[in-house]
Parts: sequence; C-alpha cells; structure tokens
Amino acid sequence: MIKLIVGSWLFVCLIVFVISCEFTENQLVKEQAVTFEQEIAYRQRKELELEGKIKQANDKIKSLERQLECKNDLPDETNVKQKGN
Repeated sequence: MIKLIVGSWLFVCLIVFVISCEFTENQLVKEQAVTFEQEIAYRQRKELELEGKIKQANDKIKSLERQLECKNDLPDETNVKQKGN
C-alpha cells in the first residue's frame, strides 16, 4: 500500500515537473518570438530610414549634375573676353 502511495506521489510529481518545464519552455519561446519581432521591426525602420537618405542623396546628385551641365553649357568667359578685344 505504501509503495502504491509513494509510486503515485512520484508519478504526480513527475507529471507536475513535466508540465512546469513545458510551460517554462513555452514562455521562453514566446519571449524569443517577441524579441525577434521587435528586432525585425527595428531593422525595417532602419531600412526605411536609409532608403530615405539614399533618395535624398540621389536627388542632390541629380541637382548637382544639372547645375554642372548648365555651367558647361555657358560660354567660357575667357573666350568671350578674347573675342571682344
């Protein structure tokens, strides 16, 4: 009878231990998932931020290229002065 009670008690303790380990493992997985989702969101924000900076830089480059083309299209001042003399 005592062996049955002790055996039953050990069985119950084992079941409680397994369930608690499973619960702890599930909680850890949930925390890791939240951390992973936060990391993805952060990286997506950074990606958008960098895309914006690249777009601004490309716009500035285009503007400078247009200014350079306009400057190159102007007559050279030294040639204009020489022709005037």
